[in-house]
Amino acid sequence: MIISNSDKNNMYMRFFLCSFILSGYILYQYNRLEIDSFKMEFQSNINKLYDTIRKITPYYLNTNTVELYKGTYTIDQVSVMVNENSKVKELSLGINLLETEIRKYIGDDYWSIAIIQKSDTNTDSNTAHFKPLREIHVNLNSEMKCNRNWIDRILINEKISNSYYVLSQCDLKLTEPYIENISDQKVRSIFYPIYVNKKLTAMFLLDMKDTVFTSWLNKFNRDRFSFLYYLNEDNPFFVSNDSINIPCSPIGNVLGLSINMNKVIIWSFLFASVITGCFIFIEQTLRKFIFYCTLDDMTGLYRRDFYEMKLNHMPDKSIIIVDIDKFKNINDKYGHSKGDEVITEVCRRLRQCIRGDDLAIRWGGEEFVIVLSNVSSIDLFNRSEAIRVSVSESPIAGMDVSVSIGAAIGKKSSFKRTLKMADTALYQSKNAGRNKVTVFEG
Repeated sequence: MIISNSDKNNMYMRFFLCSFILSGYILYQYNRLEIDSFKMEFQSNINKLYDTIRKITPYYLNTNTVELYKGTYTIDQVSVMVNENSKVKELSLGINLLETEIRKYIGDDYWSIAIIQKSDTNTDSNTAHFKPLREIHVNLNSEMKCNRNWIDRILINEKISNSYYVLSQCDLKLTEPYIENISDQKVRSIFYPIYVNKKLTAMFLLDMKDTVFTSWLNKFNRDRFSFLYYLNEDNPFFVSNDSINIPCSPIGNVLGLSINMNKVIIWSFLFASVITGCFIFIEQTLRKFIFYCTLDDMTGLYRRDFYEMKLNHMPDKSIIIVDIDKFKNINDKYGHSKGDEVITEVCRRLRQCIRGDDLAIRWGGEEFVIVLSNVSSIDLFNRSEAIRVSVSESPIAGMDVSVSIGAAIGKKSSFKRTLKMADTALYQSKNAGRNKVTVFEG
């Protein structure tokens, strides 16, 4: 049975659509599961970040002090701003170690670290450690002068209580995103009060770029091949809404989380294309192999040596034998290449006259057998006649070519017996002058 290009294209298209739908469904369900995985990873990351920040308290409490005059110093890459002569904690080593550990969680989204220490002698003065020291820090320090120390100002602006007991449940605060005036960098800040004997004496401050949470999500997507996005970003076509509550942050500081269906569709299309490409390659390779094993290379009909033994065990079949008239004369007069051209065209016309479930076999050099099922004698004659007319109605390779046909209906007959009857009918068509159809009914 020969499959047309149109049928093959329809089959490939159906396979692609099934692959596309299946890929889309799998990717969507996978991303639904990954939403919960990312929420757990997000909570783990931010809790580890908070726990790292809390390590500054024991270090601060057990660090020596040194007398420094008013001014700005750089100690081990940490800038120290002193507003008046006072005792200052030696925090540079701890800040460097803390920065290294914090970068494990926020990477390039790190912006700056600060530890602000109240003055022992002047409540409106302070000492601050910065890494790095940015222009906004210098400006804030010059603006404040002795109006109010930095810690008090932070408590007021951020609405943080200085009571040790109030902060015991959530002892730090993550701010909403804001833009620094001078750098125009969008950041989030984490404020962590440091107490000595339940008295607020210092404030730790971590500034990190607002992209830190996006970076966590992007890394998760790369590692897990997922397509998750925050709803508050400018991304199109989202479904399966979910959210992440950020601990120790203002009320309503929630990140909406969803699936980017654009990427699901695009990747489903790519997967389906690759799978379909592989299917086409395998199908065509198998088809060539089957063609090589079962089909005659010149005519595209089945080979006799592949089907003859099987046919011997298939009774109740009708048979048409087609033989090209005076084919030896064509070979002798025009050469074998012309003869091959005639055979090829006769078989092409023959294939146009048979049904999809008919079995067309090249039985000999110029002789062809068609095996049919469930046909009447009238139908068998009409189909045989259609083959004869198709061959003789127009020249082939510049010459008039005809075929003689013998057909037989096998009712409860073996294949061999039906074939012998069809061969006898063919012999009768030849004797009747060729270009004839003869049908026997067994």
